[in-house]
Amino acid sequence: MAMRHDEAFKFLFDLPEVCADALRVAAPALWPHLDPASVRILRTGDSVAPDLSKRQGDALFAVDLREGALADGRRAYLVAPTEFQSSDDMGMPDRVREYALRQLDTLRRQGVIPAGDTPPVLALVVYDGAAPWKAADGLEPLRHLPPAAALHLGPYQPQAYVLLDLVRSRTDDWGEYNRLGAVARLLRARSLDRLLATLVEEFTRFAGSQHRPFREALHAWAGELWTRLADGGELPTFAALEGLEASDMTSMIEARIAAWKEEHFGRARAEGVAEGVAQGRAEGVAQGRAEGVAEGLSHERTMLSRLAARRFGAAAGRAVAEAVAEVGDAADLERIGDLIVDCPTEDRLLLALADVAGRREPVA
Repeated sequence: MAMRHDEAFKFLFDLPEVCADALRVAAPALWPHLDPASVRILRTGDSVAPDLSKRQGDALFAVDLREGALADGRRAYLVAPTEFQSSDDMGMPDRVREYALRQLDTLRRQGVIPAGDTPPVLALVVYDGAAPWKAADGLEPLRHLPPAAALHLGPYQPQAYVLLDLVRSRTDDWGEYNRLGAVARLLRARSLDRLLATLVEEFTRFAGSQHRPFREALHAWAGELWTRLADGGELPTFAALEGLEASDMTSMIEARIAAWKEEHFGRARAEGVAEGVAQGRAEGVAQGRAEGVAEGLSHERTMLSRLAARRFGAAAGRAVAEAVAEVGDAADLERIGDLIVDCPTEDRLLLALADVAGRREPVA
């Protein structure tokens, strides 16, 4: 990924309320026994094994069980090591086991938890990759055992983890005000316009001074996602957007998107025309101007094909190349460029291109 993936997630999971919302989704049966107000971020730095090898986990937090959760009246707490993944990792069960043991050992040596404590561990893997997650979840050794045997062996499977897939999970089941659900909705935006609309919706949903740190984390995510969707330009700063009404926020971001479109396609067209004109001058001014324009249009056709391939994949790039091959008007090419940017999915883009080809006239 082009984005600073782990940094964006770490900024987000530095908020205890986000960690609490992750637990609410990951362990619904356990959630009623947890005290969400007690969530605290744990910082171990590098976890060092006896062989002096180092490993720094992505995130680590703890939460207390509610008073009275244990029959003997003792207070207990849960530790949740968390890893952030943008791609599948078939070795995740082994990594989870290693990271959890190292982090617990480091916490004991730091005195964060008493030396004799063995708190329960709930490992989380937060995933936002494009392909479905296929790695084992660490519970495969138990699945074919008799239920009683599986129940007995369950506590001895430290490699198990809960996967939170932010791209494919049914976030409707998470609750309207689940913060991880808000991040998932941003991740699913497939165009700058949809990203804009989602950010404004979430800023409105999580209004109020108490949610300001979370809005800032959402803005950081939106800024990184912009780099996925656009070659150049950037989102207005958090300070510029904070405190605006939804309509004013929308207008500001729409203006930034419009400026990016004009700059992106205008620059490509101007560079192509200038390059072609310069080449044509060597063969005569009149002929050079005509060839320069043609060269510029050819350059823009190539840019449109590359842009479509970058957004939707190689098949979309080839489809755009075929659609623009006979287009000789710069304005029509610019409109096709708008389709590439505005269409939320590859299917919508292909339908729009088919419609353009069927009319056999300038794009409306």
